Amino acid sequence: MVSSTVEARMPRAQRLQMQDELRQRLRDYRFSHFITLASNFQPLSYQRMRDVLKAWDAQVNREINGPKWAKRPDERLLWFAFPEKLDVNPHWHLIAQVDSPIEEQARAERTKRLPQIGEKHWLRLVPRGSYDCQDVESPRVIDYVTKVAMREDLLARFIVCREFMNI
Repeated sequence: MVSSTVEARMPRAQRLQMQDELRQRLRDYRFSHFITLASNFQPLSYQRMRDVLKAWDAQVNREINGPKWAKRPDERLLWFAFPEKLDVNPHWHLIAQVDSPIEEQARAERTKRLPQIGEKHWLRLVPRGSYDCQDVESPRVIDYVTKVAMREDLLARFIVCREFMNI
């Protein structure tokens, strides 16, 4: 007898096609940052990692965009987050796009400090965690972050920043 999880699995060819289509869609964006948010702490569940990511997004957007950040969704960071190694060292790989050009000088200056602002808030939320933020220098970063799309369980858990918006 075949178990229901085996029956529900998507064929490899279909997963490859979905991964390719996701990559093509992501290439329409102009990502500026590749960010890794690691827990370095095995017992964090996926739900807890999701909650911490949501809190991190709120804190970073508030610091960059000011106290009314939630009412200005067009100014928020645009990102896609892909979970990885949920059973061993849960972490997120994000590809983020920062608005440009930014007309307001103070906001532009804060946005340039995204690497420092993001790290400060991640380490406050996950003291044992680690943070890495790099400029996107190659479109191949999309291939790297979407490598998990081959696994149905991880593909179903990737997050788009819009999921955390109250619009």
